[in-house]
Amino acid sequence: MKRSLLALFLAVQLIVFTGCGAAGQGKNPLENGLSAQGGKVSGQETDADGPRLQDDYYEFINKELLDQIELSAADAHWDWFGELDIAASNEMDDIIRGLSRDRTAFEAGSSEQKIRDLYECVSDTENRNETGLGSLKPHIDRIRNAQSIAEYVDALVSLSGEYGFSSIIGGYSIMQDKADSDQYAVYMLYADTLIGKEYMEGEGTQAYVSLYQDYIENMFLEFGLGESEARRSADSVMRLLRDICASTLTIEQSYDPSLTYNVYTAGELQELYSNVDVDKMLRGLRIDGRDSYIVIDVEQAKTVNSLLTEENLEALKAYSTFVLLNDAAEYGSAAMARLYKGMENALYGITQEWDDETIWLRLTQELLPWDFGMIYVEEHFSKEDKENVEEIIALILDEYESIIMKQDWMSGATKQKAVRKLETMNVKIGYPDEWPEEKDMMQVTPVSEGGSLMSNFMRSMNVGVEHGLCLLGGRADKSKWDIPPQTVNALYDPLNNEIIFPAAILQAPFYDRENSRGANMGGIGFVIAHEVSHAFDLNGSLYDEYGNYNNWWTDEERAEYQRLSQTIIDYYNQYEMMGVPVNGELTLSENIADLGAAACISSILGDDTDALDDAFSQMAYNWAAEDTADFMLYSLRTDTHAPNKIRVNAVLSSCDAFYETYDIEETDAMYTAPEERVGIWR
Repeated sequence: MKRSLLALFLAVQLIVFTGCGAAGQGKNPLENGLSAQGGKVSGQETDADGPRLQDDYYEFINKELLDQIELSAADAHWDWFGELDIAASNEMDDIIRGLSRDRTAFEAGSSEQKIRDLYECVSDTENRNETGLGSLKPHIDRIRNAQSIAEYVDALVSLSGEYGFSSIIGGYSIMQDKADSDQYAVYMLYADTLIGKEYMEGEGTQAYVSLYQDYIENMFLEFGLGESEARRSADSVMRLLRDICASTLTIEQSYDPSLTYNVYTAGELQELYSNVDVDKMLRGLRIDGRDSYIVIDVEQAKTVNSLLTEENLEALKAYSTFVLLNDAAEYGSAAMARLYKGMENALYGITQEWDDETIWLRLTQELLPWDFGMIYVEEHFSKEDKENVEEIIALILDEYESIIMKQDWMSGATKQKAVRKLETMNVKIGYPDEWPEEKDMMQVTPVSEGGSLMSNFMRSMNVGVEHGLCLLGGRADKSKWDIPPQTVNALYDPLNNEIIFPAAILQAPFYDRENSRGANMGGIGFVIAHEVSHAFDLNGSLYDEYGNYNNWWTDEERAEYQRLSQTIIDYYNQYEMMGVPVNGELTLSENIADLGAAACISSILGDDTDALDDAFSQMAYNWAAEDTADFMLYSLRTDTHAPNKIRVNAVLSSCDAFYETYDIEETDAMYTAPEERVGIWR
């Protein structure tokens, strides 16, 4: 299981969905002369052939921009986050190209050495084809040669213990303990569900499932199996996958700590995994001797245990083999990498592959995030901008305190606890004061010294394992960053009660020191208020000011919170894209944050309709997006955020200040009756 999948249960709340690649080769609206600042609505003439702001605010604001966006055949999605990400990546690309031509003898371990030598490994297709699966191959062979469940589990443990790969059992992650965020805990990972429960069990998704089964079979063929064995193995994988998915938590459930935080002793783990020698497994993983372990998905674990029988041995070996091939395919031979990207493209509706150089450049950046982060901040971080954003954050925190204090359904004691959470909220802006240890731990071996893309990928996986083991027994350092500064995103982390705004998001269209006050409030202000709101969304509200999972609400308050949440679920369920309803339950926490952000910034701007006009139009402009039909369907099934158009129109239709700013009437499509407007924090 790739480490990126851990985000699902980290409970970190991002401003945008980051599970898929953004557009990178379509038209660039900035190059076409269109500003990265939304235009003011007041005084604009409504195009007779275009949408009225009163009926579709999102389309009214973004029509000119969206008319210029042309997704290339190699792109599934375009939005400003992706646009800025591509811009940052392109700058890093130039650095990679420059270093690849530079014959200077850089110091071993320097960022320049690592970047140059890694790019050589990535782009050397002959070396990649010769290396194949490299040091992963003996581990796969050991799995495939297992003659019993005991030998099979031993093989999985050996691989996970050294490199952190996980397929069905034996995977773990070391993270802050949700019940005591000053300490670290061992979280036992769930099985890899590959295409995912939502596709395996969804209506109208079986064509994708069939496509995925073909992909599994083709990957086995590329691995070297004969046609009949590859087909038989693919069938076995799908059979187990359906059983595993049937008992797996939904995406919505995976964010609920009451379901995912399950404390087990080693003895209780042995009862849960009765078909495995748990003590031996924990020793092999080097995590034995702990007082407790956290099981993330108990029902799935029970299913996995029931599958760990001798009659399933061949199917289990096929399952683990494919998971590993899938995890490593991007870093292996050209043929395996093409299969992997081809399946991903089919899922997102992409009909043309990126060119080789683009893929090579992106892989280089992904494997050395902190080295590129250091380079990025040298050119892209202003002390003046940081101070300006800090002032906006202070305004929003103060306003949120006012919003909390006027909630008549909260007791005085609970309000004080909520205010305390605001007062102790840690704010991280730009980049870390100290770079993470993983940066120096990750070293790159060049081709000339026997290195390859696969060997360096395996090194990066090993770094994750060794760094995690070093954390056990120590006190959590809450000043550390988990997100590099070149990331165009923002997040709230409940375990640290912190909001993080990397350097890359502090630019137009989200922030510009030359923008009006209203535009910056609708831009970076909305992003900030959204993240602050996450401290009090359905999941964030379960953590106290210290970042500990702790229910600090009365039963009556929690019941009222649930009632208000249900009104939000019902409200969003009324919206649809491409005839597919929005999943109000899946998107609930993000919708709470969006609604709270709109209420917060509009309250700060008060009755200044010019400033509100700037704020609403900038907010709508920032959420402009284009998607392929397949990518939209993918997002509707798996993204915890509502589609961008809904994030604008649904939010503003429940924002009282929107009506006052634009004189929205009952006959307008954007109109929602006052008693039907939703939100918790307003």
